[in-house]
Amino acid sequence: MNFLGLHLIDWLVLLLFFALMLAIGLRARRRVKTTGDFYQGSRSFGKWLTAFLNFGNMTDAGQAAGVTREIYRQGLQGVWFQNLVLFHTPFQWFIAALQRRARYLGPADLFLHRFESRFLAGLYALVLVCGAAYGNATGYLLTGKTLQAMMAKPATEYTPDEQAAIDGFARLKILKNKDYATLPTAEQSELKSLQELEKQGKLKAFISYLDLTTFYFIYAGLIALYTMLGGLFAVAILDVVQGVLIIFLSLVLIPIALAQIGGISGMQQTVPNAMFQLFGSGAASDYTWYFVASFALLNLVVNAPKNFTMGGSAKDDRSARIGLVTGSIFKRFMMIGWAFTGLLAVGLYAGQVSDPTNIWGVMTRDLLGVGAIGLMIAAIFSANMDGAATASLDASAAFVKNIYLTLRPTTTEQRQMLIGRLIVFLILASSIYFALRADDIVAVFKYALQIGAIVGPTFWLVYFWRKLNTRAVAAQIILSITLTIIIPNALPELTGMRTNPTLTQQTTERIVSAESRTTADDVKLGKAKTVGQKITKTERVAPVGIYFERVVETPEGPRGEGLFRTNIYMMSAVGVDFSEWSNAGISTANLLVDAILPFLFLILFSLLTKPNAEPVLRDFYARIHTPAVADPEEDARLVQEKINNPELVEQNKLFPGTNLMFWRPTRFDILGFLACVGFVLLIIGCYMAVASIAAG
Repeated sequence: MNFLGLHLIDWLVLLLFFALMLAIGLRARRRVKTTGDFYQGSRSFGKWLTAFLNFGNMTDAGQAAGVTREIYRQGLQGVWFQNLVLFHTPFQWFIAALQRRARYLGPADLFLHRFESRFLAGLYALVLVCGAAYGNATGYLLTGKTLQAMMAKPATEYTPDEQAAIDGFARLKILKNKDYATLPTAEQSELKSLQELEKQGKLKAFISYLDLTTFYFIYAGLIALYTMLGGLFAVAILDVVQGVLIIFLSLVLIPIALAQIGGISGMQQTVPNAMFQLFGSGAASDYTWYFVASFALLNLVVNAPKNFTMGGSAKDDRSARIGLVTGSIFKRFMMIGWAFTGLLAVGLYAGQVSDPTNIWGVMTRDLLGVGAIGLMIAAIFSANMDGAATASLDASAAFVKNIYLTLRPTTTEQRQMLIGRLIVFLILASSIYFALRADDIVAVFKYALQIGAIVGPTFWLVYFWRKLNTRAVAAQIILSITLTIIIPNALPELTGMRTNPTLTQQTTERIVSAESRTTADDVKLGKAKTVGQKITKTERVAPVGIYFERVVETPEGPRGEGLFRTNIYMMSAVGVDFSEWSNAGISTANLLVDAILPFLFLILFSLLTKPNAEPVLRDFYARIHTPAVADPEEDARLVQEKINNPELVEQNKLFPGTNLMFWRPTRFDILGFLACVGFVLLIIGCYMAVASIAAG
């Protein structure tokens, strides 16, 4: 009854899900008559549908699998891989209002209107298309690798090469469990060789039937099908379905895994004490407090008020705000379940999985029964697909409105929707290329944020600083594209750059000691007499690339893999020595430059150049200082009143008589902000409660 590693009942569940998805797309297609319908759902969504839409867009199974993967790899601190936006929640109360009040169809419209520049609008549209194509690769990777684990081959079907990869991983696990300082020289050398093979992806804990390349083409085709049919209406309806499925996905594994591990006491015995820390401190940690702070800062820069596709779909200010924050908070609570699942994965499978990205699939395969596995795969598909669909719609809107219409201004609405659907397809197809080139989801996620930081600073400053102008934005975006996209991607392709000794430098190897409480496995290995006993263990922290994401050893010598880190190279050029830095330290420096440098460019260039025309500024800030209402005619009247009477905007400012355009906060503004802060503190308290499990 099995086919390619899955039971026929699981295949039937998947076929029913795909039929439902197609039906949603066909039904939603009836409502799509204009580009406003296709991209924004006619701006008709109330607070609850907006909440589902935002929850679905923010939450995908890739995040669940990604968080579990990072916790399996690094302990509870790995939750920050996706939980950085926790600290953004109070800001989202205002972000939602800004996105709705801007009253734009696509993000590039802001450049066309506020900055009076078709060139900037087109340039931004290209950045958005690149960002969507690259960013979708994370979901492709996580979905594909999770399914790979569910579709594992039996050992009887392994080829000799596949068996060698399995044996090599088993040997690596044995050597890693030993104290590095006590290993004979031959075994230390063997460990280094095996770690190098592991870095190159040549060691495997299992072999899968699923070929990732084939999967990516099928996956992209499915997303394209329902998105091209129904636009945002289809995405919103599927979000309601996936909202139910994501709850199932987030909670179903916990009771089963707890029973398997022996409850909380069994969890305490099998999960090392260090794995319950919310922030890392050792040389091997990727989530130190300073890395998390820089990562969160960059994430806030990127998540500026610029999502006009979803942000503009709410019928009024209140629906936009309540919808965004409700969806956001609901996601934060779901992540607590993901964190707990990750810790259970450590207890059940520590050292048994060669690629941590497979861990969610391994748990699903081992813990769920027939039918439930198919439902889990459906949950993963639905949750990941709508995020890719929304990003593609956002980029498509920008391309059609700000590039295609510039070249062909007389294009009909129907033709625009046809071109928009084609762009959605091309973006999703391009994501296949990036997914095939990448392997480390954390590296993909970081770089997607770096691309987002090219335009994020503009979207923050434009709402609150009147002097920001076209020339400054153009100069900053061109410089940032050069530093963030062109050099990191083009330079490695030049002859000799990937093997250049200067550019393939790595950090110094470290041997570190860590104190932890022994687990049941430690007792079996003879490291201690009882569970919970404190021991000190040494381990080798392998060198990491300084200028390239990875440096691998080849017969010809070291070779740089992945993207080139322009920021780190510039810092080295002015005297910063990274040879003794940890991976977390290098990443922190890289992210801080991306978060801060664009702001400095914008402020400097704006002070040196002339502001935009007064009528444009008056119109834009009249919009931002006018709360959106559901009645389009009344909404237009209120905006026009502020345009005709600029003194009303001036009276509404927090700092009258200055170029700072913050509005005076209302009681609703303040209460909403404080409520968001309260929710953040509550969720942090929940994480501290999870961390306290280690204390018993």
